[in-house]
Amino acid sequence: MRSAKNCSPFTGSGVENQDFSGIGIHLQNLAAATPLSGSSTALKRGKPILAACLALIFIFSGCTSLQLNQFQKHAARGDHEWIAAQAIKCQSASEDCGQLHLTKGDACFRLANMGREPAVNFTCAADELKKGLALTPSWDAAGDQLQFQEKLCESLRSLQGLQSGETAAQTMDRLMEAAKALYQLAPESIPAVYYLSSARLIQIEPMLGDISAATRVPVCIRLKRTVTRVLAVIETARGQTLPDWNRYADNYERLVFDLGAAIRAAECR
Repeated sequence: MRSAKNCSPFTGSGVENQDFSGIGIHLQNLAAATPLSGSSTALKRGKPILAACLALIFIFSGCTSLQLNQFQKHAARGDHEWIAAQAIKCQSASEDCGQLHLTKGDACFRLANMGREPAVNFTCAADELKKGLALTPSWDAAGDQLQFQEKLCESLRSLQGLQSGETAAQTMDRLMEAAKALYQLAPESIPAVYYLSSARLIQIEPMLGDISAATRVPVCIRLKRTVTRVLAVIETARGQTLPDWNRYADNYERLVFDLGAAIRAAECR
C-alpha cells in the first residue's frame, strides 16, 4: 500500500500543486454554452471534462479516508512517531479531516509526554489539536470533544513553560483562549478551573518582577480571587467524589503552592 501522503496518483507529477479552481469556471461556461435541446456537440465535448472533475473529487476525498485509515492502524499499534511525521493536506471541515488532525495531535501529545522532543511535539500537538477541533463539524460523544480540548490546554501550558519572551506571551494568549473554550464546554469542571486558573497565574507572573504600588492592588486582587477559587474546588473534592479529581489532585496542590509564592512575591496583604 502506498504511504498516505502519496495516495493521489498525481503525486510527483506536479498535479498536486496545481490550482483546480478553473475547472469549476470552465464547467459553468460549458453549461451556459450547451443547449438544452438541439445539437449535442457541446455536451459530447464536455463529457470527458466532467468525468475528469468527478474523478478528481472522488480521488481527493478518498485520499483523506485512506490516510485516516492508515493513521488509525498505526495508532492502534502505538506507532505515534510515524503519525507525527505525516503531512495532512485536508483543511476543510469534515469528520475525516477533523479526525486526521486530532489523531496527529494526539500522537504528538503522547510523544511530548514521553520526553521525545517536547518543544517540537507540544507545538505539533497544539497546532493539530486546534485544527482538528475547528474542522470537526459534530461530535458523537461530548466527552470526546472535552478530552481533545483538555489536551490542547495541556499542550499549550507545557509548551509555554519551555518558551520565553514574546513567543511565551503569544502561547499564553493561546492558552487563555483554549482554557476559556474548555470552561464553556464544561463550566466549573475540575480541568476547566485548573487550566483557567493556571493561565491567569501565568499571565500575572511577568508583572511580579517590576511591581509597584499602583499595580500591586489589581495584581493581588486577581491572585487572591484565583487562589480562593482553587481552594474552594479542593475543599469540595475532599468532601465528595468529583469527576477527574484523581487525575488533577497533584496539579491543584502544585497550583496552590505557585499561587502562594506569587502572592508573597507581590507582597499582598
